[in-house]
Amino acid sequence: MVKLTIKQKVLLEAIEWFIEKNGISPTVRELADLTHTATHPTHEKLIRLEQAGVISTINGKARTIKVLKTLEEIENDEYMWLYWTSFN
Repeated sequence: MVKLTIKQKVLLEAIEWFIEKNGISPTVRELADLTHTATHPTHEKLIRLEQAGVISTINGKARTIKVLKTLEEIENDEYMWLYWTSFN
């Protein structure tokens, strides 16, 4: 199960929204603007999301973010985990 921080969830939601609205993935700067943060912390969060298997990117290439697991899927997994562990 993937566990994300609130800030990582906000960033993932921003990525999903941007792609749905514009049909292309956002740049790091666009994500930073959307989430009202600087580019460096935004980039660090993107690295963590990629390490968690939530997104994929191509290093050095702009607009290559692909969502592998949506926020809705992650939250459903969290709910199911809580549901099943409550019986044990």
